[in-house]
Amino acid sequence: VRADASLDPGGYPRFTIFPPGERSEYYVLVYLEPLVGYEFAFGRDLGANPGIVDPQILAATMRSGRESGKLTASGLPIRIKTPDKEYTGLAMRLAVYKSDMPSDTVEQRRAAYLGSVGAGFNVDNLMKGVLDDEILRYIRFTVHDAGPTPDRSESPSVSGKRLLFDSAKLIKGSPVQVASDSASPEFTHVLPIEIAGRIWEFQYSARKDAIMSRLDTVWPTWVLAGGVLSSLLLFGMLYSASLSRNRALKLAAQMTKDLRETEERFRVIAENASDLILLIDPQGRRIYANPAYSRLLGNKKDLVGSDAFSEIHPEDKEQVEKEFFDTVHDGRNRDVEFRFLLPSGEVRWIESHRSAVFDSQGRVAHIVAVARDVTERRRQDEALRARDVQLQEAQALANLGSWEWDVGTNSRRWSDQLARIFGLRHDQVPSTFDGFYPLVHPEDRERTAKIANEALRSGSEYENQFRIVRPDGVVRTVHNQARVDRDKSGRPVRIIGVCQDITERKLAEEQVRASQERFRMMVENVRDYAIYILDMNGYVTSWNLGAERIEGYRAEEIIGKHYSCFFPPDHAARGDPGMQLQFASIQGRYESEGWRVRKNGSQFWAHVIVTPLLDETGKPRGFSEITHDVTERKRAEEDLHSYADRLKVTSRRLVEVQEAERRLLARELHDRVGQNLTALGINLSIVASGLPAGSKPELAGRLEECSALVEGTVDAMRNVMAELRPHALDVAFEGDAPAADLPKPVDLAMFRIAQEALNNVAKHSNAQRVEIAIRRANGLATLSVRDDGIGFDPKRIERSNREAGWGLLIMRERAEAVGAQFSLKAGLHAGVQVLVEYHVQSGGVT
Repeated sequence: VRADASLDPGGYPRFTIFPPGERSEYYVLVYLEPLVGYEFAFGRDLGANPGIVDPQILAATMRSGRESGKLTASGLPIRIKTPDKEYTGLAMRLAVYKSDMPSDTVEQRRAAYLGSVGAGFNVDNLMKGVLDDEILRYIRFTVHDAGPTPDRSESPSVSGKRLLFDSAKLIKGSPVQVASDSASPEFTHVLPIEIAGRIWEFQYSARKDAIMSRLDTVWPTWVLAGGVLSSLLLFGMLYSASLSRNRALKLAAQMTKDLRETEERFRVIAENASDLILLIDPQGRRIYANPAYSRLLGNKKDLVGSDAFSEIHPEDKEQVEKEFFDTVHDGRNRDVEFRFLLPSGEVRWIESHRSAVFDSQGRVAHIVAVARDVTERRRQDEALRARDVQLQEAQALANLGSWEWDVGTNSRRWSDQLARIFGLRHDQVPSTFDGFYPLVHPEDRERTAKIANEALRSGSEYENQFRIVRPDGVVRTVHNQARVDRDKSGRPVRIIGVCQDITERKLAEEQVRASQERFRMMVENVRDYAIYILDMNGYVTSWNLGAERIEGYRAEEIIGKHYSCFFPPDHAARGDPGMQLQFASIQGRYESEGWRVRKNGSQFWAHVIVTPLLDETGKPRGFSEITHDVTERKRAEEDLHSYADRLKVTSRRLVEVQEAERRLLARELHDRVGQNLTALGINLSIVASGLPAGSKPELAGRLEECSALVEGTVDAMRNVMAELRPHALDVAFEGDAPAADLPKPVDLAMFRIAQEALNNVAKHSNAQRVEIAIRRANGLATLSVRDDGIGFDPKRIERSNREAGWGLLIMRERAEAVGAQFSLKAGLHAGVQVLVEYHVQSGGVT
């Protein structure tokens, strides 16, 4: 059925398939003929005539014609509406069968039946072609459809007869019309005739007076009506029917030819189609497979009669078979995707559309499957899905969402990430452009709408920043960039854009601006530090107040000049300025102290830090230099070093005085106290030897006690004298180095340090072994006293035991007083090592 009413040169419809591409084949089932003058009705399905109360009656009529192969008439009149009027019509139908199938029996005709070709005509025009106006003026003819012939299985359409024709409607005001409206007696005759499987009753009647008054003129007509009229009517009807039948047969022959040509075209299409075309019987066996199907299976032979599911992937086979037999059961068309496992082992994805074809009993005769290899498309789809996932992930990482607005439909589409940026669920995303504005911050709403409307009127691209308010009340800042697409006439048809949440970036920018402002204020107002910027060649580009105060130059005097003017001439001449910048570029920082020159020529001691400034690619674009005037600190350090030197001299002199006092005290003890004690001992011995033998024992005992006390005092005095002035130490050296005496102060200082260290070991260490080592190598003389005792924490000891801390301090001062270096290695449960190092060649620590 189609809307195209054009005819070919023979007056037949052009059988162009319409609409194209939706079905594999088309058959025209019912149409009106002749078509000339009735093009408006072409495509009207007579089987769906709205004038029929029960469409099943017409269907039964068509089934009767299908099974008999004879010309059949419509069971009911058909209302045909032309552009200017509506009239009653009849349809004569002739069954059309496939030319390559037998049609001798009812079953064969049912199997070969294609459809019915119909010839529609106007009954009024048919009757007027047989009867002239004179006859119609005095004789009334009516035609009624009395139902199917007895051999037809069709049930009656409605009870009673159906009027098909009444001549009284053709001749208004005729005696026949008057007779029909009066009670005058009339002659009536009814003639039943079988027409195309139906009983039509031809009835003619006339008034008696009209017949008698015009007997000479009416008699021939009456005779004709009584005898020949029926034959003429029958002849006319049969002749008309014969003409219609001939036209139907001619059209059927043309249709058969067209169908053959159509089948040939379909065969050529199927044989050359790239799609897979397969015909399957209800048991799942192949009836037909086109070459494309065979090529996919590696030009496999003997496909007809084989299992249609043998090449389906095992994981898909059960589901595909289920859907196939569901189609066999319910006749519904189905689309399915599955995998083929080819003989080569390759897996291909197949998309198949299955349609059921029914037999005359309404049962599924076979299944037509039209399929295509969609493996590449699925790969592309998977790649697209992967790219879509990557896009979504990229949008999520960049916190970037996309949107699109169709101007014509006022519909808006958002990406998932954009919905997340706005804090919305999918069902909360606005579907229109205007529905978006309530999400914008009230203070930014008008400006945002104005920018978008201006772009719609005359722009192509635009971008803006605005704030949004999420449903939870959180305010975020977004940056929007969009493009307006227009048609050829310049009208906007679509806007696409991206929107990025820049809240953190805006906060960071605000913080950077605030930090830069604070830095600018700090730099400009710092007066104790000279802070200025240099380009890559060392020329001044910025200058703060502190630099003006320290260096003496105003900004307008120094900007653009080389910073070598801050160096003493000899330092600038030897390349110090360039060396500092080069060192800073390589090491990332340069820090030093040295003399600098002010504008007035005075010099000051400066602490300088030079740092490279990098661009966004990490390459140096300049340098920042911070200069601090530390002249006062330098002088204080020099004074401190002077005080330290004088302190060392004083300490050394103090040790020398102390040793002199020790020697003097030891000499006095030896020369005076020792001699007196010796004399006292001698006198006590004399007294004891001069006592009589009978003297009191108590007196002798007292004298012995005095002698012992004198001897003990002498021994104690000798010990004190040994500590005050020790005898020379004998040191034996082993190795290549010759023995050499150290300076006397160093020798004595090392002795006192070793003495103090051994006293500490005896008192506190609980050591099992003590090692004393004196070495000299590479101009360095060292004293080491090491024990394996319990050790101690030097810091804790100095805080908690002042006496112990005082002993360590004395040992350190003794070493430093003679130019030696003192160090202590100690730890809990790790023993203690006292180490003194003296540079022999230089006479002290260099």
